[in-house]
Amino acid sequence: MVKLLKIKNKLFLAILFITIIPSKLNSNRIVGYYPSWVQNQYPIGSVDFSTFSHLIHAFAWPNNQGEIISDIGTFNSNFASQVQSQGSKFLLALGGWGTAAGFVASTATHEIRSYFISNIIDIVDQYGYDGIDIDWEYPQTDQQRYNLNLFISELDSTLNNHNPDLILSMAVPISNWAGQWYDFFTLNQYIDFFNAMTYDIHGSWSNDAGHNSPLYPSPPGDIDGSVSTGINYLVNTRGIPNSKINMGIPFWGKKYTTSEINGFFTGNVVDMRYYEIVGLINNGWSYNWDEVAKCPYLIKDDQSKIITYDNPLSVQYKCQFANEMNLGGLMVWALGYDDHLSIESLSQSIDDSWLYLDKKWKVPTSNNYNLSAYPNPFNSYTIINFDVPNKQYFSVDVYDINGRFNENIFNGIINQGSQNIKWKTKQNKSNGVYIIQLSTLERTTSKKVIFLK
Repeated sequence: MVKLLKIKNKLFLAILFITIIPSKLNSNRIVGYYPSWVQNQYPIGSVDFSTFSHLIHAFAWPNNQGEIISDIGTFNSNFASQVQSQGSKFLLALGGWGTAAGFVASTATHEIRSYFISNIIDIVDQYGYDGIDIDWEYPQTDQQRYNLNLFISELDSTLNNHNPDLILSMAVPISNWAGQWYDFFTLNQYIDFFNAMTYDIHGSWSNDAGHNSPLYPSPPGDIDGSVSTGINYLVNTRGIPNSKINMGIPFWGKKYTTSEINGFFTGNVVDMRYYEIVGLINNGWSYNWDEVAKCPYLIKDDQSKIITYDNPLSVQYKCQFANEMNLGGLMVWALGYDDHLSIESLSQSIDDSWLYLDKKWKVPTSNNYNLSAYPNPFNSYTIINFDVPNKQYFSVDVYDINGRFNENIFNGIINQGSQNIKWKTKQNKSNGVYIIQLSTLERTTSKKVIFLK
């Protein structure tokens, strides 16, 4: 996506400027979990290291004796050097959903904790990791909470003595259902950053077919919560410093058997990776936007199923929220799930909305138009969506990929609020990539779209 520039109607120069940006303007953390099961189809060299500052290799886990086990083929002695040569950090995640039961026994006594920690040091040295991420899902008693404190304290001390540059991070829940078993006051003394799991807010356990990761509760007051309520829980209720929190962004969604968002559902809830979802739009599924949740969802044309997921627009809203909350960074589950070669790439949206935009442009709502277009790609028309912070003059124009003016869609004064403009293409228009340019008297922003007959 073309970055926000003040030079009006200089699209070619804008594109040229973007290609020669030498480095990130913002040093905030972007943490990406790299699961072992994507290693074959998504080699680690495919990761965009200009976006991701930290990769967390998932998963290994402890057994009841404090030994570390993993799936066959998880570890590779070349991974760390590939990541580190690009200036990023490479951590190992211990635990994960369904593989964390061994934490109970392996943290229960000083002797077994010492053995467990010794095995962690050995594997860090053997494979060159820059640190360890603890993902115990979840402690369930007061004793386990206490043992977790002891384990983290002893692990942190050992890591510091071994190599003070080693990182210790932790994946954490965002509500009191599981959060009650974490002593965040104590853990904060040792953990370098916390990866907030701001997803799986609705699912098979819910009473309704809600969003996987709504920024705000939808419907308002929904007891299942949202990204914003989860972050506020960690910051305001549990006292984790904002700067230590990485807000999670899911690169996957959920498919329900139901006809409406937040409706009653039947049967299984199926997880779908983002690259499996984007191709469904206008191919038997219709695109919808939940203005309350700030999230998209799809409805199957026969009204039998819906899919809740995140897209570049919802990621943009989340990046803005994380910035307003002064969070330390973002976290992604999981690398390899993105449609990373598409113009609708979620990684690219993070890059556009978090890394390269200076904070003076991200914070004020008066400068953020949240320009988007859906469907995209499209075959007859697309709806251009943008926010108007205050009443002002707007021009909406179309350029081809070479920067040549194509047509004007709108010129005039627009009132404050969320706006939609329909662009219906002419019959003789050629297939290809076009640039929708939104201009005011002060600045210009653009969005790539693809027209396919």
